[in-house]
Amino acid sequence: MKFLQGLVVSIGLMLTFNTQAIDLQKDQNAEKQRVLAESSSTPDFAHWLFSGAFTKQGFTGVNPEYRINQGDTLLVQLWGGLDYQQETQVDAQGNIFIPKVGPVKVLGVENKKLNAVVLKSIKRVYKSNVQAYVTLLSSQTVKVFLSGMVNNPGLYEGQSADSVLAFIDKAGGIRKHMGSYRNISVKRNGKTVKEIDLYAFIQEGTMPSVQLHEGDVIFVAPKTGDITIEGEVGFAGKYELKDKQANLNEILAAVAINENATHATLVQPFNKNGMKEVSAKQYGLTELKNVNIQVGSIVKVSSQLRANSISVEVVGEHNSQYEMVLPWGATLQDLLGKVEFTDLSNQAAIQLYRKSVAKRQKDMLMASLSSLEQSVLTARSATNETAQLRKAEAEIILQWIEKAKDVQPKGQVLLADGYDAKQVTLQQGDRIVVPAKQSLIMVHGEVLFPTAITYDAEFNTQDYINKAGGSTADVDDMNVLIMKPNGSFIDVNSDLSDEDEIHPGDEVFVLGKPDVKSLQLTKDIMQVIYQVAVSAAVVVAL
Repeated sequence: MKFLQGLVVSIGLMLTFNTQAIDLQKDQNAEKQRVLAESSSTPDFAHWLFSGAFTKQGFTGVNPEYRINQGDTLLVQLWGGLDYQQETQVDAQGNIFIPKVGPVKVLGVENKKLNAVVLKSIKRVYKSNVQAYVTLLSSQTVKVFLSGMVNNPGLYEGQSADSVLAFIDKAGGIRKHMGSYRNISVKRNGKTVKEIDLYAFIQEGTMPSVQLHEGDVIFVAPKTGDITIEGEVGFAGKYELKDKQANLNEILAAVAINENATHATLVQPFNKNGMKEVSAKQYGLTELKNVNIQVGSIVKVSSQLRANSISVEVVGEHNSQYEMVLPWGATLQDLLGKVEFTDLSNQAAIQLYRKSVAKRQKDMLMASLSSLEQSVLTARSATNETAQLRKAEAEIILQWIEKAKDVQPKGQVLLADGYDAKQVTLQQGDRIVVPAKQSLIMVHGEVLFPTAITYDAEFNTQDYINKAGGSTADVDDMNVLIMKPNGSFIDVNSDLSDEDEIHPGDEVFVLGKPDVKSLQLTKDIMQVIYQVAVSAAVVVAL
């Protein structure tokens, strides 16, 4: 019976723990979803303002316009007929006390006038032969309430001369998508003493001066509404409107229009017969002076420029211009018809390089490296000995990955044998290379002496590798590629002795195979090594 009771209790505890674990997992998942949603959502204009920088330094009250307040610390120095030096605080009545002179009222006195006010009071007692020097050492420490749409509302301590920005920063900044950057107020005894628009600070560097008192409230109001900015602008995201509508030209000036932008499309809601509808209208950027925009609108800034010509770089072995201008839509055949070839030009191996292809190759390489890195870090080991081996291998591979990340693909568009030049449409910024006819064979990679070797019709690939000092390991453990003058690659691992595979101008790549225990990992590494060699024509040794 006791056994059954114990079993029931154990099962109950297990169910309780499992329920708690499930609830905890749900909470963690919900938190992850919230963080992901916030990180991927549209940013607010000025969201970069509060990152802790304003809390690193505080004011010391040396501003000439600063007005002396209760609790401020002053250094009073007298000489002549009266010798006195002392640090003193302004008391609750706004006075400082000077021996043989009495209380001196300094509350509300501007810092720049402080010395004159104190000396005037001293002169009432000492008509002559007494001089004074009074300076403000530090402003009063005050506690200020942060309320409204800040991330961490509460009571915060600082100097009375500190800016409102510093206190908002201490409270974690303005709440994302909810708090207003344009409607911030400082309240004292229930009354608003200062209103602040942080957009004016960002756009014009204007910040109203306000001297904070003990118990002041800095209130960040909810935003009244915003618009969405998209397209050819320096900032794309939500831009808060202070009122229900604003001038579109002024807004676009604040978000920094890109130099190639020409038009703005305005999509905004309006009420018609009690129903909300949406209208869209496009304006040239020179037509926005009198265009107003209302809350909830979307502004899409675009470039409507139409190119009617392109410039293409032509390098290599030819006697033509190195920069050619062609009509929009011109083909490779159009360009080659303008090129003046020489006797050394290898017209059968024309090469085309394109920036967009290089970017795509780089993206694909980085994705492959990231996948490989993840495979290395998550590989499992059955024994301690295997784990130690895996650790050593992982360090080597991760170092190689970091080197491979620096590789810049060439962006070559491979012009295969028999291609139709009329079907290859050129783009702005394309680079055409006319290679020279070569009688050399370049040997790269895992050989003792990477070098150039004169072509010999009786040599095969193995012969050229031997001429370069041979491979650094057994050639059967290598992967050998031949790059043709037009940029294409062929795999010659199956028969290095085939003399017909190699021709003048070819390049031989000898790629080492990593010595790792996981067959899948070996395959992943080799794929990336091939990817680097083919896209950038370089060998990154492991």
